[in-house]
Amino acid sequence: MTMESPPEEVAHARLWFNTIDYVIFFSMLGISALIGLYYGFFAKQKQNNTAEYLLGSKQMKVFPVAMSLTATHISAVTMLGVPAEMYRYGSQYWACSISGIIVTIFMVYVFLPVFFELQTTSCYAYLELRFSKRVRSLASLLYMLYCLLNVPVLIYTPAIAFSHVSGINLHIITPIICCICIFYTTFGGIRAVIWTDTLQFGAMLVALCVIMTLGTLQLGGFINIFKIADAGNRLIWFNVDPDPTLRSSFWLVSVGLTSMWISIIGVSPECVQRFLTVPDLSSAKKAVWIFGAGHIIVKLCSVYNGLLIFSKYHDCDPVHSGLVKKNDQIFAYYVLDVAQKIPGLPGLFVVGIFSAALSTMSTTMNTLSGTMYDDFVKPHFNLNESTASTVIKSMVVFIGVLCFLLVFVVEKLGSVFSLGISVAGVTSGTLLGIFFLGMFSPKINAKGAFWGAIISLGALGVIAAGAQLEILNGNLKYQSLPLRYDGCSGFNSTGTETSTFYVDAEGHDNSEVPWVFRLGFMYYSLLGTVIAVVAGTIISFITGGQKEPVPEQLLTPWVRPLYRPIRTVDDYECKLTKNQLYAIKEVQKICK
Repeated sequence: MTMESPPEEVAHARLWFNTIDYVIFFSMLGISALIGLYYGFFAKQKQNNTAEYLLGSKQMKVFPVAMSLTATHISAVTMLGVPAEMYRYGSQYWACSISGIIVTIFMVYVFLPVFFELQTTSCYAYLELRFSKRVRSLASLLYMLYCLLNVPVLIYTPAIAFSHVSGINLHIITPIICCICIFYTTFGGIRAVIWTDTLQFGAMLVALCVIMTLGTLQLGGFINIFKIADAGNRLIWFNVDPDPTLRSSFWLVSVGLTSMWISIIGVSPECVQRFLTVPDLSSAKKAVWIFGAGHIIVKLCSVYNGLLIFSKYHDCDPVHSGLVKKNDQIFAYYVLDVAQKIPGLPGLFVVGIFSAALSTMSTTMNTLSGTMYDDFVKPHFNLNESTASTVIKSMVVFIGVLCFLLVFVVEKLGSVFSLGISVAGVTSGTLLGIFFLGMFSPKINAKGAFWGAIISLGALGVIAAGAQLEILNGNLKYQSLPLRYDGCSGFNSTGTETSTFYVDAEGHDNSEVPWVFRLGFMYYSLLGTVIAVVAGTIISFITGGQKEPVPEQLLTPWVRPLYRPIRTVDDYECKLTKNQLYAIKEVQKICK
């Protein structure tokens, strides 16, 4: 069913920022810039060496590190995309809490002990120790690809919200935000990133709590909200349909997202780098548990916000009425609608949205620059600490500018929720597969890991690109739940309305789209991991497997008792290739 044009009086009933909102918004950006200015030029710890710039000299406290991690992984996609997804497709995404628990356990007991023993700035140094320089370089390139694809999505998301509430073109907003983020990340290093993340996450939490409380009270309490959501078929707890082509199901969320989050959190440089900024393993584990709890809570709050939106607009869809142009703007409009009589609250909320984007962008730029330096510059150039710090800062600027330019590509693609998960799934599954091969079996060799990753990346790249092309061409669509509009002002004023609701993509048949392109985007990461592990195992077997014993430090504690590897890296060194000796020297004193 097509949507009728909205009545003129409804289309102009827009809600806008006021002066106080602008003051709050730009004050937060100013404070973030000042933190970078302080750590770059006035703090005792000068950002003129790599140990300080990338790891904060390993003197950071548990709480700010945990808050920084949480802020980094609670992106603007979570803040805006998840509520919009719940509004249109139901609450099945709640199962992400199961994924969050599994991911936290994996991080604490599987990956963190290995990385903390090695103490390397780039977690991909592990892959050189375990396999070869070629595998390490491939993983670093995959991470670069992930960052350059993902960060523009995260920048674009809050720009949509701010554009809606301010009327300012997002092409003007985006460069301003990027410049501020580049500034404090470049000059302030990891200390500025962590403390701005902590500040921004605090603003995010305050905004969420106030909006949720206000919305709940205005709608008559939790019970009434759930009643309205249930009447609109939005309460979906256990859709156990095994069909992998669905947009969402219990299995897609709980199983599909688990592998993606394990990769993004457990074996990503941005997380490993944060955990290495604390002084000992016990502190790192505490940071992980705090992060895990915060991550789950904020995700569930976003799900609840989706139910709030539906309860508020259950009989008048804002898209149909013309109040918003895109589904991803619905939550931003809801905040303005609910909080319009409270000066500053809409501004605080948009600050929270931008904080989520800024924290992710700053963390990514800082970590990616360190990864590029460690993996591609340091092995080939003998630079002093001051020069190395300057090179890394230059990389931050380059990465930030490139991500800004790619925003204009993201603008042409689909919803930020599905796009964000699709982009992450392409590379995260392959990377997780490589680390699984290395940490869980000493019999996998470098050839198996390398070609298994290549096969996985190629397959996922074709699937994701094909799906996006089908979406752009209008061939692949997902049917939404019913959206009513009989409560809108001017409804049926001409007497021509024949229905009180519409369904997006109603009756659309996806059967013409090849099955592989219809695969649920939440399964991308899981599929990539499986392909990498299976292909890598087969290729390792065909090529004779790992010839030399693998050091115990390179296997996860869960599997160490199952094998009898050489006990130390020292014993292993005489059997390493020249490419592996560089990485050994970096960690030798720690392993002793």
